[in-house]
Amino acid sequence: MAENIKIDDSKCKDYLIVGAIDFGTTSSGYAFSTKHDFLTDPRNMRNIFLKHWVDPTSAMMFYKTSTCILFTEEKIFDKFGFEAEAKYLDLILDNDHKNWYFFRRFKMSLYAIQSEVQEILLEDETGKTMSARKVFSESLRFLVNSMYDEITRRQTDTKMSDIRWVVTVPAIWSDPAKAFMRRSAMEAGIDSDMLTIALEPEAAALYVKHLPVERRVCEDECEDYGTFAPGSKYIVVDVGGGTLDITAHEVLEDGHVKELIKATGGNWGGTKVDEEYMDFIKCLIGEDTTKYIDENQPSVFFEACREFEMAKRTIKPNSDGKFNVRIPSQIGETYTIVNCGRELKSEKTVFTKYEKHMAVSFSGDKLRLKSKDAEDFFAESITKIADHLSELIQQNDGKDISTIILVGGYAESPMLIERIKSKFSHMRVIIPTEAAWSILLGAVIFGHSPNLIKHRRSKYTYGICVNKKFNPSEHDENHKYEENGEDRCRGIFSKIVEIDEIVSVGEYRMIDKHFRIKNCKEEGNFKLYASTLKSPKYVDEEDCFFIGYILSPGHEFLPIHSIFIKVYFGETQIMFIAHQPRSDKMVACYLGE
Repeated sequence: MAENIKIDDSKCKDYLIVGAIDFGTTSSGYAFSTKHDFLTDPRNMRNIFLKHWVDPTSAMMFYKTSTCILFTEEKIFDKFGFEAEAKYLDLILDNDHKNWYFFRRFKMSLYAIQSEVQEILLEDETGKTMSARKVFSESLRFLVNSMYDEITRRQTDTKMSDIRWVVTVPAIWSDPAKAFMRRSAMEAGIDSDMLTIALEPEAAALYVKHLPVERRVCEDECEDYGTFAPGSKYIVVDVGGGTLDITAHEVLEDGHVKELIKATGGNWGGTKVDEEYMDFIKCLIGEDTTKYIDENQPSVFFEACREFEMAKRTIKPNSDGKFNVRIPSQIGETYTIVNCGRELKSEKTVFTKYEKHMAVSFSGDKLRLKSKDAEDFFAESITKIADHLSELIQQNDGKDISTIILVGGYAESPMLIERIKSKFSHMRVIIPTEAAWSILLGAVIFGHSPNLIKHRRSKYTYGICVNKKFNPSEHDENHKYEENGEDRCRGIFSKIVEIDEIVSVGEYRMIDKHFRIKNCKEEGNFKLYASTLKSPKYVDEEDCFFIGYILSPGHEFLPIHSIFIKVYFGETQIMFIAHQPRSDKMVACYLGE
């Protein structure tokens, strides 16, 4: 077993400004504030600068820009955000887009990553591929440079080394996915010692905690002063474009919080609504037209989806009006070509994938639906969100939770708000007035004051691979091998921490094993494994997976001599401190760094 010892350790250097980046599935943005302003008045949100973005196609202003990036034919970065969208649409109109690389909603490519992977390729809108590391790092580089420009306009003598950077990630992401974001941020120009990874629902909770009561929207304007009182329990439901990210906390006597339920969720964010709409459009135009557009004009579907993204905000429960959304003219034109002159506007009903007949009509370039039918686009994602939340609250650890904090871009949807309030009418529901950017503002606060969370729950069982003397009563014959005339067992999972175990911030586990290396391997040394089981036996079991190396490539530890390793599981990322007495070398690093 590992020894559990508490220390107070921090890698971060001193700073003058906190700059936070919320890198979302559908939209991204940044905010910053000075250390002086935060210490003077931590609750004054006006001290936080929140970047405004102008969409050139509509001239409307937003607090986030679209998460999309455009590269030239030579794979050189060109534009990010709204400007990338606008330029790509221009390229489409000129039919010059086919050799350019346009990526959108690519954050979800990290959602399913469980094991350490060397290379991830992303497909752009026309099926061309590029390294995910390049797409992510160039996106972050743009946001980092844009923020630094904004900061230096206000404080001209600020250096990059004066800024503590915070990048948000979903709490439900795997350790390799979080490590991927850290490496991408480092490649974007951020010093690792000045970089903090913040978990999105925790940042949101921190924001609401600092928010004046009058700026919290609560059902029936209820009193919510007790939400962060000692002994109270709340659950944060962060619903963004890609994922549902949930964590639950109990407030301790000293005002810190402990995690009641390990981070959980699913891929049921707002983009699921867009997918349902696009499935409906494909049912409307039929397989032949869909296939033609997919093969010859795939960007047309991108434009149709973009129109719906704006229009869906008008869909409200139990409305007696009609839902109107513009569809690109190319869809109707292609439909007519494929269907021998028949016009799309002649269609009166659509037979959906759910075997439901939906009435449709057209007015100019607008498609019109009954509001009740438009509500169906939300049905699947909202049902899964509500059911998953209900299951958590019914668990033993979820009992006595009295408050739901609803945040994220999808949290502004009247459809989702109505379902949550009706299904959980016995609970207090808090929705910040700035629900869509509460994570971003909370990330700034986290950069200044990262100590809200005192105890987290381990997402997996973690351990290392060890070989031992073979014991027939304990070990599997399949793992038996001979070394120097002795029967040994390879691939044993040596547990360090167990799934759902409480792990404290600032505490480490000292691994019992004294590590030695024969040489510095190109990929790294000492593999760390994770499992969804409480007590896995071998590292090659189906429920076990390799998540990364404890020592990264290029370390300078001496061969043969012992290395002692401490592992921190209570931070937002797994962190290691390795010490070799013989060389007197000590290294502190995060997983995958």
